[in-house]
Amino acid sequence: MHVTDWGGGQLTVVRPRSGGFPRHSHDEYVISVNLCGLERVRLDSASFDVNPDEFTVYNPGQVQSCTTQVPPDASFAAVSWYVPPTVVESLTGDAPVDFERPVVRSPHLRDEFLAVARAFRELAPEGHPRPAGSAVLIQERLVLVLSQLLDLAAGRRMRAPEPADARIATLLDRLRSDLSGAPRLAELADEAGMSREHLIRTFTRATGTPPYAWHLSARLAEARRRLRKGEPVADVAHVLGFADQAHFHRHFAAAYAITPGRYRRLSQINI
Repeated sequence: MHVTDWGGGQLTVVRPRSGGFPRHSHDEYVISVNLCGLERVRLDSASFDVNPDEFTVYNPGQVQSCTTQVPPDASFAAVSWYVPPTVVESLTGDAPVDFERPVVRSPHLRDEFLAVARAFRELAPEGHPRPAGSAVLIQERLVLVLSQLLDLAAGRRMRAPEPADARIATLLDRLRSDLSGAPRLAELADEAGMSREHLIRTFTRATGTPPYAWHLSARLAEARRRLRKGEPVADVAHVLGFADQAHFHRHFAAAYAITPGRYRRLSQINI
């Protein structure tokens, strides 16, 4: 599993063969969740235990090593995200960040992190291109996980200042005015004068939903309106910028638990 096409680092499953890792360090932040077993970590001069329901968050340059303990019929594995410092700093207004707590217990956030990792792996086989729209939704979810970890473990002084609401309001007007296709996060970020990661964080704080997901919901709501009027499913998919009818079908059914064709038929019966 890799996240490499948006500057967000690398997401991978690690399986040490020797029962742990020798002393080493990384230039990136390392965010990990253990899938199986217990881990005894030595980080700089501190030692601590990590359970499967906890995150570990390490700063660039910290010297780490570990030993692992698993049942006889199992092997240790962890999902690790190697995050470039530029990505983290983009969420804090370019302020340097140190995670003050190397271990964070947050079961719901852990579940979300693993769900995103599975979704990215299942989106397309390794080595094959991933559908752009679905990949952006997953990237937004990863950034929100990182944002929440910053709030939990990086200390109050490192949190990003709230941006002016006018920038988000302007973007919302722009997104509402054009439902003919998916927006590009890079273009929205340029318009707002933010990095993509900072945009996702601030847009979500203002609206409760990241920008790509917000716009997808708006397009699907418009699709419902058009289907109720009796417009053909294929025409609705085309005018709202979905790659094809199957792409539209998948998103509509995921949002409303009904296919667009059946929704259209039922709407006509109820007229």
